[in-house]
Amino acid sequence: MVSDIGKLTVCILLLLSSAFARDWRIADFNDSINVKTDGSVTVLEHITLVFEGEFHGIHRTIPVEYPGPRGTNYTLFLDVTRVVDEEGRSLKYESKTSGGFRDLKIYIPGATDTTRTVEIDYILRNAVRFFDDHDEFYWNVTGNDWPVPIDHATAVVSFPPATAGSLRAQAFTGVYGSKQGEAESQVKGSDVSFETTNPLPMRGGLTIDVFIPQGILKAPGPLTRAMWFLSSNPISFLPLWTAVVMFGVWWLKGRDPDPGVSVAPMYEPPAGFSPAESGALLGDAVHPRDITSTLVDLAVRGYIKIEQTVDQGILFHHTDYIFHLLKPQEQWKELAPHERIMLEQVYAGGGTATKLSSLKNHFYTALPVIREDIMAALKQKGVYLLDPESANAYSLGGIVLIVAPFVIAQFTGYKDFFSSVGLLILCGAISALIWWLFARQMTAKTLKGGRTRVAVLGFQEFMNRVDADRLKRMPPDTFEKFLPYAMALGVEHQWAKAFAGIVQNPPSWYSSPNGMAGFNPIFFSSSMHSMAGDMHQVFVSAPRSSSTGSGWSGGGFSSGGGFSGGGFGGGGGSAF
Repeated sequence: MVSDIGKLTVCILLLLSSAFARDWRIADFNDSINVKTDGSVTVLEHITLVFEGEFHGIHRTIPVEYPGPRGTNYTLFLDVTRVVDEEGRSLKYESKTSGGFRDLKIYIPGATDTTRTVEIDYILRNAVRFFDDHDEFYWNVTGNDWPVPIDHATAVVSFPPATAGSLRAQAFTGVYGSKQGEAESQVKGSDVSFETTNPLPMRGGLTIDVFIPQGILKAPGPLTRAMWFLSSNPISFLPLWTAVVMFGVWWLKGRDPDPGVSVAPMYEPPAGFSPAESGALLGDAVHPRDITSTLVDLAVRGYIKIEQTVDQGILFHHTDYIFHLLKPQEQWKELAPHERIMLEQVYAGGGTATKLSSLKNHFYTALPVIREDIMAALKQKGVYLLDPESANAYSLGGIVLIVAPFVIAQFTGYKDFFSSVGLLILCGAISALIWWLFARQMTAKTLKGGRTRVAVLGFQEFMNRVDADRLKRMPPDTFEKFLPYAMALGVEHQWAKAFAGIVQNPPSWYSSPNGMAGFNPIFFSSSMHSMAGDMHQVFVSAPRSSSTGSGWSGGGFSSGGGFSGGGFGGGGGSAF
């Protein structure tokens, strides 16, 4: 009884394994190819498949992305015109491009324990390669990615009649990279036929190569080549797309209104605007000279006195500066926030005298606050419609709009932009420059802001081109009163030069070891410029820190000769 049950079990298992056994292979792979005078190619694939067990169809994958010259990408433009069975009936199929391959998912009704034929027609616009001394049709007929053997493969390639008697052909078989020649080739007039002499193993394929004399086929023109290049390398559109996006953002949010007035010399700075605010308004950002000019302005207004000193060393001497506080903190109420912060930081250690050198590695923490206070003051005065901080947000938003389509294409597999790293870096660098140029202009001023900027430019023009006769008619303190503005606007040398021979007395808010004997505005301006440089170095100095970095490198490719799997076409497929 037990023996009978065991036999029955074995029989059932054998029947089930037989019922679920699935296998398939390619009995014949035949290509009928027509190469036209304009270099376009039509391909008709006949694939005869033998199915053992139940199947629903096949995948036919054809590579369409290849390495191009000088690290670029080359796209094979392939258009599928029809997919039918052996009786010419249309077969349902799905087509998509992913990972550099065109994948055709073809449904084959009744693909169970049978032999079926699938015919695929497609057109290639750029499968012929044009060289300086010849043309070439280098085509992977079957592909080297089939997981099953191919019993037999053939290809017949027809060329224009003018090629008769001038064609040369060769064929390669085997796995990718093989130079085996287990295939026969025959040239008859303008037709070339190929046929394998042995079955192709799994992952083995048939590749054909036909030499065509130059001048018979019409090579694509420069415009066509350019269009092929751009279509193959859409990353080339990144700079143009960047310009379009950033121009749109700037047009909608970053344009300054027409102030309605032109720049003309102004003999005073705009009322209510400090030197730092005037300088920041021109550049839409706080420059280091805007901050250093603030300390000089505080000295001119009587809050501090600047004393230049010389620290003698054994071999060298070093210039330093002592800032003497003249007005106590309770008299700072009329100061702007950035001016109060500056005095608080200069005298943070207590006392009424501070050496510039003592602020090293300490003052840098106040710089962000001072910058924010200067820009906040401009916003409070109604200068900006879109202030620099908000403009930065729009500029960063522009980056998102710029890279989004390329990131989506990369991650969906539609395009691999990293296949041409050199071009990616070049286009990325150009796009970054375009973005930066627009980002600099992104802040939008109000009408008041636009007119105030024009007034600052007019005052800068006056300080650049002022004549001695006008200066003689101005108040005696004009030179030192407007010197902080000249420093913030970067024209202190021109301002001092105009006063040479006019101003004789040194300012009371500055002293030096030589007692300022024989005061000269030009020399004094040079001293202020040197002091501003020393102050900037001290203000930005921070404790030393360490950092690490990383790098990357890329490679290239080279090719030559012929082999199985070379050329355009190829790919493979699978059954499902």
